Amino acid sequence: MAGMNHKVAEIAIREKFYIPMDIKTRALQESPFDELLILATCNRTEIYVASDRPLCERDLVQYVCGLVHQDYGSYASYFYYKEGDDVARHVMNVCAGLDSVAMGEDQILHQIGRAYETAHQLHGTGIVLNKLFQEAIHTTKRIKTETNLSKLSCNIPFLAMKQVHKTFGDLENKTVYIVGLGEMGSLMLKYVQENTTHIYASSKTFANAQKFADVLTPVPFEDRYKVLSDCDVVILCSACQEPIVTREKIEKMASPGKESPRLVIDLGSPRNAEPSIGDLPNVQYVCVDDLEKIVSENRRLRMAELDAAQKILQEGLEEFLSWSRMDEVARGIHVLADKMVKTAGEESGKLLASLPNLDEASAKKIAMMYERFAKKMANDFLYKVKDSNSPEDVKVFLKCLDVLEAPANRHSALDAESGKDSA
Repeated sequence: MAGMNHKVAEIAIREKFYIPMDIKTRALQESPFDELLILATCNRTEIYVASDRPLCERDLVQYVCGLVHQDYGSYASYFYYKEGDDVARHVMNVCAGLDSVAMGEDQILHQIGRAYETAHQLHGTGIVLNKLFQEAIHTTKRIKTETNLSKLSCNIPFLAMKQVHKTFGDLENKTVYIVGLGEMGSLMLKYVQENTTHIYASSKTFANAQKFADVLTPVPFEDRYKVLSDCDVVILCSACQEPIVTREKIEKMASPGKESPRLVIDLGSPRNAEPSIGDLPNVQYVCVDDLEKIVSENRRLRMAELDAAQKILQEGLEEFLSWSRMDEVARGIHVLADKMVKTAGEESGKLLASLPNLDEASAKKIAMMYERFAKKMANDFLYKVKDSNSPEDVKVFLKCLDVLEAPANRHSALDAESGKDSA
């Protein structure tokens, strides 16, 4: 896997690598890899790949850069790369929210669930990524139910409300305007509702804002600047590729008798507002990266729950790695069993060639006898070896038989042997 997150790249870099759904869909449908999953959130962009052919860090990073039309040389240093068991460990940590800005937050689980569902529906994933992400999601749900980590977590909307309270104390008699009513905006609305009834909201589709008309005043998206001057807090959560609040228009709006909003919280990725609006008089601009600086005071309590969460995570990780090792063994056993049946067929063919006068029924019986003998040997010998020993011991056994080779070498070796026998 390869990716970048809030730990290695600031939002000005991350927003260049946000992958919209249309590009993600096309990438999954036209994937050059055996298996592919794309995770794109406000805090991270990551791709997960399973492939029989060797891949290196450059291959994956160049692929991501190509999706968003960015120069590899300019941004390669912002990416991290993992392979083998480290990928599984990373997925478990990300899914459980242990790698998030707000440790233990719930939103990343939903985001990974959607990313997996999308990749699965578009046939981007196969047996390996299916098992990995299913195990990660299952393990995370265990952590949510068996520990208090989520109850003490601070998701992004929660942190945004912390900032609101830090600025105003409370929202009594304050007006809040939410732009964007997707998953983030809807969750933000729940927090705002607990603090004020003076709420405006816009969505790209006006009908979507009207759905919440019982608790807020819907505003057509194109009329957003008409409302900004009447609001104390503006919360931006829209999935737009270009800024929907610009400094120029904010300045024009601040005419006599009108003031700019005092607090603008930008939860978009890419950012919904031009950051320079924070340079205007009386305007405080806060983006996702700024929220990391105000993580709540219950960090100590969450850390106490972290030990329990990591124990469950380790169990899920070991479950997947055990499956992965056994899957590799099973594939090796299958290759060897097929080889035994193939060899039996070749040997019976040689015997029958030396008996040209044998009737057809007897020839079929002899060929069947050879095949059944080979299958019995595979079942009684190979599969009992697998069932009676650890995956590591079986791997050693198979390696001695030259079964666990690289896929390309394995096929060429079998082809060569086939040619030798026929000669």
